[in-house]
Amino acid sequence: MELEKWKELIKMSSQYQNQDFWETFISPENPGHNKKHSFSGLEQEKINRFLSNQDIYPRCDMYEYNGNIKIDAELSGVCINDIKVSLVQNELIIKGKCSSFHQHLRYYLKERHSRSFEKVLTIPMPVDKYSIETSFENGILSITLPISFQEEEVIPIFVKSE
Repeated sequence: MELEKWKELIKMSSQYQNQDFWETFISPENPGHNKKHSFSGLEQEKINRFLSNQDIYPRCDMYEYNGNIKIDAELSGVCINDIKVSLVQNELIIKGKCSSFHQHLRYYLKERHSRSFEKVLTIPMPVDKYSIETSFENGILSITLPISFQEEEVIPIFVKSE
């Protein structure tokens, strides 16, 4: 998977590897060239996604089921005490750390990383923040956010004239 991401980035960046591109891209004499050669939104998004840890860990599914927004986050090997979940306005934040390194062991292969993580998910609709439920089983953190069907209170504001 990681190798495929590198191949995609290298392929995408190859068009920007010739000397002429970089000379016109950074040329102070002709700032109009910058617009012509700037990265498109899609290319910039791919680069940002490639460099971002948020896209990688933890992997999540978000879906609607029985009047709830359900989120399943894959957190294998993470201790439940190392997971923090919070809801800030319409963003669900999953933070934690996974530690797989043990100092007293002699490693011959070490592929599992010890790291801190943070994943921010934008919740697509209002939820009842007082009825959120969570569970953690077999390395899957499940979060249930009941959809709020209540109309938000509209408070009229009267404009005073001078």
